Amino acid sequence: MEVNIVFFVSFTASILVPIVGASVTCTVKFSSYICKNIANKTDFPISLPENIRKVTLFGTNKLDRSFPNGLFRNPTWANVSELSILEFSMIDFIEEEFLAGLINLKFLSISSCPELKEIDPDVFHSTPDLAALHLDGNLFLKLPVVEQALNGKLDKLKYLSLIGIEAIGRRVVLGERFTEAIGTKHLTYLDMSRVRAIIVEHAAVQQILSNVKYVNVSFSKLLTADGIQLKDSYFRNIEFLDLTSSTSIGQYSFLLEDLNVSRVLCEKIKYLFAQQCTDPNFPVRLNATYTFENDVLRSLKVLDLSQNNIEVLNITFSGSFDFSALQTLNLSSNNLEYISPCLLSSFPSLKILDLSNNQLHKMQNMDDVSYLFSGNKDLEIIYLNKNYLSVVPSNLFLSNIKLRVIDLSDNKLTDFNIYLHNTWDLTLIDLRNNKLKSLPAAFLGQLEQIYLHQTTAERNEALLKSILLNQLQDKNLISEKYKYGYNSSDTFLRKEVLDITPPNVMLNVLENRLICDCETLDFVKWIVYTKIGIVNRLILTCKYDTEEALLNNAVMESVRDNCRIAHILGNAIPSSVVLVVSIFVLGIAIHFKRRKARQLHDFEILKREMLDDKTQFNFVVFVSYCSQDYHVVDNFILPSLNECLKEAFNTRKDLVCTGADNFVPGMRIIDEIHRCINESLVIVPVITAAFLNSRWSLRECVDAIERHRQVVVLMEQHTDTSGTIATIKHLIGQYTRASWSYNEGQFAIRPSWNTICAGIIQTAIESFRNRRNLHGNDAMELEHLVE
Repeated sequence: MEVNIVFFVSFTASILVPIVGASVTCTVKFSSYICKNIANKTDFPISLPENIRKVTLFGTNKLDRSFPNGLFRNPTWANVSELSILEFSMIDFIEEEFLAGLINLKFLSISSCPELKEIDPDVFHSTPDLAALHLDGNLFLKLPVVEQALNGKLDKLKYLSLIGIEAIGRRVVLGERFTEAIGTKHLTYLDMSRVRAIIVEHAAVQQILSNVKYVNVSFSKLLTADGIQLKDSYFRNIEFLDLTSSTSIGQYSFLLEDLNVSRVLCEKIKYLFAQQCTDPNFPVRLNATYTFENDVLRSLKVLDLSQNNIEVLNITFSGSFDFSALQTLNLSSNNLEYISPCLLSSFPSLKILDLSNNQLHKMQNMDDVSYLFSGNKDLEIIYLNKNYLSVVPSNLFLSNIKLRVIDLSDNKLTDFNIYLHNTWDLTLIDLRNNKLKSLPAAFLGQLEQIYLHQTTAERNEALLKSILLNQLQDKNLISEKYKYGYNSSDTFLRKEVLDITPPNVMLNVLENRLICDCETLDFVKWIVYTKIGIVNRLILTCKYDTEEALLNNAVMESVRDNCRIAHILGNAIPSSVVLVVSIFVLGIAIHFKRRKARQLHDFEILKREMLDDKTQFNFVVFVSYCSQDYHVVDNFILPSLNECLKEAFNTRKDLVCTGADNFVPGMRIIDEIHRCINESLVIVPVITAAFLNSRWSLRECVDAIERHRQVVVLMEQHTDTSGTIATIKHLIGQYTRASWSYNEGQFAIRPSWNTICAGIIQTAIESFRNRRNLHGNDAMELEHLVE
């Protein structure tokens, strides 16, 4: 049964069919029906369209006190199996007959109603077949009210979610009343995360837990009353246990310093999340041998111990232990300085390993580092980013022939040359944000061999589609098995590397210190000519002479020519050859000097033209952008671009034109677009997803291109242009562009503003020169009048 998770109800507006207008909007998508902005009792839908099975009702803060009775008595409601009632912020009471008529209801969510305090004890008499109940985010709802409403009803209930209830209370007590209300229901799913404190004070409660497969008490304080003992049998069926940021006391204690897993975890546990379970003020240094009994962890597939302030993991295991089922291990963000190789070798089936954001650069013994993953033959994805690594042993991954993703980004690598032995499924090597100047030919040759093998060998399509599945930190991988997923109130960091699923090997060397010179010429040629996917190849830069330049064919040819000249000068012995070469070099120098002088001359003419009040051109650039991107453009792009151009032209005059600032009110929009294009030398579209969906933004850009205006593109990273018009695709595909990103208030752009402005000025000079030479002043004036 497909189910809504309360905090993640969303649909694509463009494919929804509107049913009712005005303030309340009801829409249909397949068998789902959604109503938003319900403010009055008359706003509730009395009847439903045909074949509706799932209904979601969003409220406002206007509907007072309680829901009206008799809402669902129309026969069309009898077919509904899933109902979500969300965000009715003023409702504080649910009456007895509220659910009458929903005779086939299986899933019910009454959530995010912060004033809800009371539920009639008999409200669930109308829904005897209810299997899943979500009462999440009801901050004033107390557990005794829920217990009373459940007692003696809903014998088929299997899924109960009470995320964040009784937030204003000091504690939630699981005692005799909880046992009476829940004991006969055979729960398989229990979520009581984000509850301030949970006290288990009745022994029978623990017997209830023996039937549960999914338990989530993350971000809660879990306590046991005095005298209550926890037995292994109470957890005999648990498969998923989330203790993230839980403070546990008594026999539940999950302290790494006193690991007693044989008393806490059952033999069926598959997914264990224990992030942030230690005191952040006290580092954990484990130098110990742990003895296991009864193979208690033989089913464990996913283990998350991230953010526990672990500095040392020098652990060995003895006794009856079996970790052969473990496939995902997360040790990220732990300040790890040392991991014993024998520890990881204890997990022979490991496929995903996250060691990111640690201190592994402090591992002094390179032999230990070299054999760290030697026992993990099945390893597919390894995260070693953010470890301050300055060197990686060449044989580090020699045993890992199934590797698909190697993430070494955000380190301090100055050299990189690893052996990739038969890693034919390799998909991505991420070396972004290091200190690399180039990469050695031996390593590049291995990448070429892998690429050749991938493009010629038979490929398993199913394998390709699942290359980057099994996201380590995404608990959605459990959602299908447990139907109702994970605690949707949690937030998880998603790695950029998992946003791409390329069919062949890719390399990311962005944000390094790449150099384009004679020593690195082979690497530069490889970047330009290789068929291997280079992430964001069009904006990849290198240091050329003393400036930052795009690493493209033009730079490669220039470096190659310079190196040929240097080679000739270095090897020419006969004076005649020296003379010829000298003349040749002198000719080149004169040519470049004249070209530079011409550029300076044209720039001075352009400056005079731009600063002349009577000129046709009032602006250097016209910035075209979508109004939805106003915040980023107005706060980060326009100020930097305008100041950079003002400094270059040595003027206080604004040289940047925008529709928001320069369109004349009352005029036709299309006329104002043409006027601004005519008064500007260069058009700068700020391309985003919103831009590509805006009719007027696309019109501005297309008009500029059709009028043969020069265009310099600023495009947001990861913008999908596959569905846009052919003119824009051609523009993006044929010309280099600047790339920017905006995330959590942080704006970044590459290349630098100085480089971007230099390109704009050069483009403006070319535009001014072409329009002056091709048309002449009279023709330009005639063109202006016609337009």
